[in-house]
Amino acid sequence: MLTNYLKTAWRNLTRGNSFTAINIIGLSIGMTCCLIIFQYVTFESSFDDFHENKATLFRVLQGSARDNQPMEQLHGYTARALMPALQAGVPEIVSITRVHDEQAIVTTPARPGEVFEESKALYADPDFFRMFSFPVISGDPLKGLSSGNVFISEAAARKYFGNGRAEGQVLEIAGNIRKPFTVAGVFKNPPANSHLQFDMLLPVDDLLKGEDYASEGEGGWSWNNFTTYVQLHPTAKVSDVEQKMTGVFNKHRGDFYKEQRQRGALGLQPLSDIHLNDKVFGAGTIVSGSYRTVYFFLVIGVCILVIALVNYINLATARAVNRAREVGVRKSVGARHAQLIIQFLFESAFTNISALIIALALSASMLNFINDLAETRLSIEQWSEPGFFLVIILMLLSGTLLAGLYPAFVLSSFRPATVLKGKVVAARSGFTLRKSLVVFQFAACIVLISGTVIVSGQLDYMRNMELGLNLKQVVSVRAPRVLSNDAVRTEAVKTFVNEVRRIPQVEAVALSTALPGTGFNWNGASIRKATDIPANALRGVATYIDSAFSKLYGLELVAGNDFGSVMTTDTTSWLVVVNESTSKHLGYATPTHAIDEILDIGGYRARIIGVYKDFRWSSGHTVQQNIVFGHTDEGQQLSIRLAGNASTDVIEKVESLYRDMFPGNIFQYAFVDETFDLQYKNDQRFARLFSVFAGITIFIACLGLFGLVAFTAQQRWKEIGIRKVAGASAAGIVALLSKDFLKLVVIGFALAVPITYYVMSRWLEGFADRMDIGVGTFLMSGAIALLIALLTVGWQSFKAATANPVKSLRSE
Repeated sequence: MLTNYLKTAWRNLTRGNSFTAINIIGLSIGMTCCLIIFQYVTFESSFDDFHENKATLFRVLQGSARDNQPMEQLHGYTARALMPALQAGVPEIVSITRVHDEQAIVTTPARPGEVFEESKALYADPDFFRMFSFPVISGDPLKGLSSGNVFISEAAARKYFGNGRAEGQVLEIAGNIRKPFTVAGVFKNPPANSHLQFDMLLPVDDLLKGEDYASEGEGGWSWNNFTTYVQLHPTAKVSDVEQKMTGVFNKHRGDFYKEQRQRGALGLQPLSDIHLNDKVFGAGTIVSGSYRTVYFFLVIGVCILVIALVNYINLATARAVNRAREVGVRKSVGARHAQLIIQFLFESAFTNISALIIALALSASMLNFINDLAETRLSIEQWSEPGFFLVIILMLLSGTLLAGLYPAFVLSSFRPATVLKGKVVAARSGFTLRKSLVVFQFAACIVLISGTVIVSGQLDYMRNMELGLNLKQVVSVRAPRVLSNDAVRTEAVKTFVNEVRRIPQVEAVALSTALPGTGFNWNGASIRKATDIPANALRGVATYIDSAFSKLYGLELVAGNDFGSVMTTDTTSWLVVVNESTSKHLGYATPTHAIDEILDIGGYRARIIGVYKDFRWSSGHTVQQNIVFGHTDEGQQLSIRLAGNASTDVIEKVESLYRDMFPGNIFQYAFVDETFDLQYKNDQRFARLFSVFAGITIFIACLGLFGLVAFTAQQRWKEIGIRKVAGASAAGIVALLSKDFLKLVVIGFALAVPITYYVMSRWLEGFADRMDIGVGTFLMSGAIALLIALLTVGWQSFKAATANPVKSLRSE
């Protein structure tokens, strides 16, 4: 019996070659997309699953709120003094570590004369290896992370020492501190699905002994520059621990918050939540994703597969009339209803298995392309995981049943006496279902077309919005981190700046501690009038610039002066220039009223000397910030404005000068507008993937529509011949065959508009500056969908309309 089912399934599938090909191509493409999207979703959801203690590991979050208002968004930055306070005050904490990122210049006696850049270094406490499952190949991880020692990854060991032994070698580190470290061990490269990516691990104790932290005030509570992780006892209740942690925190910082009529709080974020929760701000060493992106693509993957299955159902039910006599003969010779259903399910399974084999081959061959497109690290090794096999089985079973059951019931329900007389007609219910499924297909297509237009439009809107900053033709250069022992940093950098200004085609040079698009040096600064109560303080950001910065970037002064117009020293106050938003939110009627006013900024007395017109320092995701600029003659970043006709020789001259003046450093430069656009990297990736999968969905829908129209034309072959003999024009026949399908596209459009508006409006809520969704977006999307459908339907209709009627009427 099984052999008979297989033979019959093969015979019926090969008999309708073109329709079988359409089904298998559509299903294989749909399955390929579904497999790749599932692999991407699985990878994104698997971050930090490899840690043995993952169930008890948490990141400490910090937040504050005014009076009885809800707690403001918690963030992942904490003070260095928090760790010892929690160790002493919360017994449920088994282990704890602080993490601080580092970008350093590295040299080693093993490679004399060579200088390396290490951008993936971390400082951590000794409990780090006890808490996290990063396997150590050599060295003692529980004792080795002590002062003067460093652990490096396999990749770093090869980078610095080739194939030689790394343990016991010396690395000279120049970053936040400058000190020689002995390699105490080597650990395996962190997996791709680790939210912490690092190649070097240094002891926090050495960082805290450095000049910066040794002079930090308030007992180590003033700067929130660390990420703190805790491991709880397995029986500990998270809510109870959070309450105890908050109590410890307020014991040390409660008076600070009370002065501002606020309350502080600490929370715990599960390790598994860190990667995808983009609403919590964390350190730059953390690889971040987005729940929203994962859910979007999961829905798209399911939609693509469903649309491919819809094609199968439509063509199978449409071809029911052609199979009617076969069913009648089978029933007349004794075939039971269940046997017929099994037969048609075998055909469905055969089609789905064929499509799945092709889909697996396509998925494997496309992984490198997807990795480049999505900037991810999918690999074929993920296929060996039990979850992947389960998805394949579920996809095959659901595809076989969903695509096969309804056609099987329709075909097996024909009455033998009726069909053998040639009187069978398509069931009304089947015809209605096919219409409904075509409407669903094109509604989904229009949603995706509209979504693609909106995603691309929002990205263009953010990238082209008026910044109030001129970033074109500006090159940034990282200031030297290694200087000779007798060099004074300020003087050395000043000399370099003056020499760069003498280079032809260099129009201006400025110094700053941060660049547009790269954040600020002081986040969450408390800003208030000196005469105002702490409770009325604003939250703002601050960074430091020199006297040439504002002119170089085109900042517009609307009141007062900037650092290029006044003396930058004041024995009583810190001189600052603020933006319009800060002036307005502080309660000054006009920017002019803010000039010479005294502020309290984080406990420092400050005097406003000028107000800049509002400008965009950060991406369109964030609201306009309250920005404060202080003055500096140093800075980690040099901005160099080039003439419009400047050639690459200018950068080469700057590099030559840099290497001559600062040996032992690595020359690093970037164009500031490109650096600013890096803020939209995740948005660009999302837009690319969204566009690709939307295009594939449209292709699959058109493939099904193409087959359905072809079959309809085949069924009405004689009718078309008669109409042509009776004088019907080709255009009239094309219109006859096309109008019913185009009506379905219009209905799909009507359904898609409210769905798209709701979904994309929710998506746009993630942007502070966002485009408006206008009627034009939907009209354009509908026109595109209608044009695609018209071309698909029109081509087949035209072929049928221009065929020779003699061929269709020959048998009459």
